[in-house]
Formats: sequence, structure tokens, C-alpha cells
Amino acid sequence: MHPTFEYIVTVLILSLLIGFSFYSLNSMSSTQLVFTKESQLDQVANNLFNKILMTPGYPTDWGRNIYINESNLEDFGLASTTGIPYQLDVDKIMRLVRETGNTTNPLYISPEKVGSLTGLYVDGHWNYGFKLVIYSALNISIVPVNPDESPPSKYIVRVHDYLGRPASNAYVKGILYAAYVETGPRRGFKVISSEAYNYTSMEGITILNFDISEIPSMRAAYVVLVNAYYYGLKSQGIWTKASVLNLVIEGDYIIINMSTLGNIIPSARHLYLTAIEFTSNQGVILNPIENATDSEDGKIINKGRYNYRVYKLKNGITDDVVFIGLLIKTTGKYYIAFSPRPRIPIVLEYSSHSFSIHGLRTKTLYSLFKIGDYTYYVELYVWRMSE
Repeated sequence: MHPTFEYIVTVLILSLLIGFSFYSLNSMSSTQLVFTKESQLDQVANNLFNKILMTPGYPTDWGRNIYINESNLEDFGLASTTGIPYQLDVDKIMRLVRETGNTTNPLYISPEKVGSLTGLYVDGHWNYGFKLVIYSALNISIVPVNPDESPPSKYIVRVHDYLGRPASNAYVKGILYAAYVETGPRRGFKVISSEAYNYTSMEGITILNFDISEIPSMRAAYVVLVNAYYYGLKSQGIWTKASVLNLVIEGDYIIINMSTLGNIIPSARHLYLTAIEFTSNQGVILNPIENATDSEDGKIINKGRYNYRVYKLKNGITDDVVFIGLLIKTTGKYYIAFSPRPRIPIVLEYSSHSFSIHGLRTKTLYSLFKIGDYTYYVELYVWRMSE
């Protein structure tokens, strides 16, 4: 072959080898870079999961302590201080709920604060987005068969697990409570009850039939509290005949938003200054309350001078209390206005106000946790905000 042609062929071969080598090295570098980013996301998600759900934060009582807010919360975590693994603090969770109905939570902790304490939010920018979802391990619905009965004696109860499947053969225990004010020589605040038990069908449905012969029908307010037990899972549900007032529980205080009250029902609502606390074992605690709003009549729940009415519980709320109610009278009828601790079935949907960008990988972690005696399903989503 002519030397000139040999030189040209040699140069072409060397060019191909160099080009292929450069392409291979670049491909390996890109693959390793993607793998590194995905590994970083996995590590960030695992660390965040442990931080939020396995540590109590600091001060450790920041959920119940109303003097702790965004300005002086030093460390974030939802774990209880009991030392029991996979146990969450209900008061800390309730600080992450922005509002209940029309009642705004004045002690709300924003996602930006949580992001800054966990390193996700730096200099006004989210490096990673997150979403925390907590809901009951069992979803319980309660519907009276005859809602016009006073009180209804028979209720259809449906139970589904956290994946939406019917909870067949679940044990269901219900208690119907009647709260009223006794007049005459035995004057005072009274609560009486009736119990019913049953197992669910293959469709997760059962009927509870209560004996209401001893319950006054005219001057009482009614509430049905249901516990369901299913393969180690325990959850609760509640039914009342109407929702007449939204309450928020913060520490040992009951907070009522009055700002739109006059536009909803013009009549004043009177209450007996005692809170009804329902416990996880379906017991009842009567806890006196004190009006903590200056220059306002404690027994009249109309708007008055302030947007919020605040009542202080005389005795601290124990961890086994799952519902707190007030006896309300309006337009000649009695109701129980209640606040769940925590909300059910969806306890919390709390996120960074950012959404996962299409095409970016999201890491999802989940587990079962306890809040008090009940079981809850927790999901944490974490994603990078940019590549």
C-alpha cells in the first residue's frame, strides 16, 4: 500500500479509537453522576424519615408548650418522649394542622420552619421537597339507620384498612353517650351510656344496636364512639348528629374561631363550663374549663369583641384522650361540639408547598406508627427540586 494511504488509514483508526474511548468515559461519568444523585436522594429521605418520626425535637415538649413557636423552636421531631419506638406525639402533630373547618390554628408551625431546621430549605430556596401524610390504619364510617330517631339506636359501621380493603371479621365495639344538664335537686352535668358489640362481614360491614331506653330524648346531646380491632390494628371513629362548632386543642387550651360565627347561626350558643373527654378505652372524663378570654362572658359563644374564644382546661389532657367535646345549646337543641386528637381518618397532609417536578425521581418511605393506643399509617415523600 502506498505510504500516504497507510498514513490516512492509521489516522482514521486512531481517531475512531480515541472517539470511542471518550464516549465510553463520558457515558460512565454520566451514569455514575445519576447514581450518585439517586444515592443522595435515598440518604436524604432516610435521614429525614428518622429525623421527623424518630426524634422528639427540642424543646422536647414543644407540642404542648404554647410558648414555643416558630421563632424559638430549636429542633424538629414528632416522636413522643416516652422512649417507645414508633410512638408519635399527638400535640406535636396538631401543631402542623393549619386549620380545622373555619378554625385557624394560631400556633401552626410552617413547612418553611421545618425545612430550615432539617436542611431542606436554605436561603429561601427548597433544595428538596417533601410531603408527610398520616392517616388512620383503619377507616371507620358510622351512619345511623334511622337518623330521625332521637337518638338513633341502630348504626351501620363500615371498616376498611389503610389500603382501602374491607376489614372482614374485625371486632367492633361502640358506645353511645348522652350528655345533658340535670335540673332540680340533682342539678349537674350528666353523661350516661349504652354499649354494643359485633364483628364485620366479608365486606367490612356490621350493625350496632344500642339500648336507648335509659337515655333522655329531649334535652340531651348524643355521640357514638367506635373502636375497631383488626389483626393488631386499632382505630377509632365518632358520630354526632351535627357539627355546630369547630374547636382546636392546643396544649391545655380549647380555641374557638368566632370570626364567621354570626354569619352562620345568629343565635347565641350556651355551654356548661365542663369539657367531655373521651379516652381510647372509651371512658369519659369530665374536665372543668375556665374562660381565658378577657372581658367576655364565658357561657355565651357568640362573637363579642374578639375573633377567638379561649378556654383553659383545669386538668391537663392525658395521652389517652382522643376526643374533647363541649355541650352546646342553640335554637333550643343540644349538641356536642368535639375536636379529635388527632384528626381522623386523615390526620395530616403536610408538605413543602412545592411539587415533584415531572421526570425527577421521588423516594417514598412508609411505616405503621402509634399515636396513643391507636395505629396510623405514615408516608413520607422526598424529591430533589432540580438536577
